[in-house]
Amino acid sequence: MAKTISLITLLLLLAAPFIGNAQEKTEKLQQFNNFTASFEVPAGKTWVVNQIFSSFSAGVETMADGTAKVTPIRIFIKTFNGDIKTDWQGNRFGPQVFQSNSTYSSIPFPLTLPEKTTISFVIIQGDPGKCKAFDGSAYITYTELTNEK
Repeated sequence: MAKTISLITLLLLLAAPFIGNAQEKTEKLQQFNNFTASFEVPAGKTWVVNQIFSSFSAGVETMADGTAKVTPIRIFIKTFNGDIKTDWQGNRFGPQVFQSNSTYSSIPFPLTLPEKTTISFVIIQGDPGKCKAFDGSAYITYTELTNEK
């Protein structure tokens, strides 16, 4: 019994520096559109992006046979640390983070962004090569972690 108490005491003493030093984290949800789609991870923080999403459709067209054709919404990484990834008007498409009609066409989450990372997105409607800017909004959910010193 005394041996067990000594072992527990030793473990508590070894763990004491780590108790209460848990990494501070805050869950965030932020709305954005094509004008506000630029983000920078603050110094001393790390973002873990859990999801990026938008509307399901920019429009539904009923065909002559009664079927519906849906115009999908897509969100692409526009720039990453100043490097242009997507120029949709120039038919250059980088990593896609959301597609309303197919979850298989997007990069997997979570996406970890270290401090001072800059990232921007572009929201389009339609298919690459036959698309235009989407005038709606999108959402990003992320966990903001305070980096340990």
